[in-house]
Amino acid sequence: MTNDTDHGAETGRDPNDDRRDDRRRHANDEPPLINIENVFRRYPTGVEALRGVSLFAHEGEVVCIIGPSGSGKSTLLRCVNGLEPIDRGRILVGGREVRVKGREAREIRRQIGMVFQSFELFPHMTALSNVSEGPRTVLRMPRDKVEARAREFLAKVGLADKADALPAQLSGGQQQRVAIARALAMQPRAMLFDEATSALDPETVGEVLNVMQQLAQEGMTMLVVTHEMAFARSVADWVVVMENGQVLEEGTPKRIFEAPRLARTREFLQRVEHAPAPTAQGLQAYNRPPD
Repeated sequence: MTNDTDHGAETGRDPNDDRRDDRRRHANDEPPLINIENVFRRYPTGVEALRGVSLFAHEGEVVCIIGPSGSGKSTLLRCVNGLEPIDRGRILVGGREVRVKGREAREIRRQIGMVFQSFELFPHMTALSNVSEGPRTVLRMPRDKVEARAREFLAKVGLADKADALPAQLSGGQQQRVAIARALAMQPRAMLFDEATSALDPETVGEVLNVMQQLAQEGMTMLVVTHEMAFARSVADWVVVMENGQVLEEGTPKRIFEAPRLARTREFLQRVEHAPAPTAQGLQAYNRPPD
């Protein structure tokens, strides 16, 4: 295995460019919307899922988190949303510390929409009812406004004509788009995507990625755990590489994908980028401006 040493000499990438990228990002006048500070998470089995993870996302940023399976990526998102406790460190959303229980935990969770690997739809409810449920029961919105909002977000994800369909009558990609509409209907400040395409047939991956790309273009703050390297390369503002519950390295997509510092990152990227690519029908060509 190659030693994990600076790769700048091999690629021609000036290490000073990396430091400038970091400084520009930290120089933002506004505090991060999501700030994860030295977070540890150990399961009762003794497994350390997170070991001192620190990262942040400013308002409007798309941060993609990549790395091999078992790196702690999904656990990290669940901790950000207050679905799992942390043992040390802290997580701030909008300047408020994330808790697992209590009124404050519920209030912070309303600010964050989460889309899971599995769709988590109510099987006995139509697409419209699934999207309406949160605004109706949590936000206590009037029925007429709830339905209007639900239809608005179904239309946003391209499913206006599926409002009356049950989940079993929808494809996997359509179900995941309903799940995205359901999260958006709560009007969150940020969205968390936990391998949103991993349970889909290759033909429907593009349907979901297109919606995520649209949200990114509209300025939604997003933490995205993904194995879709083309999406991370083209849509992310910042890429974080994790392994064994730690951040290996982070940087702009250009640096991570073209000049990673560590041999371990290069090995991971070589494996995933040479794996058979899904035929994501309908996936739009990404046009990311040069860094």
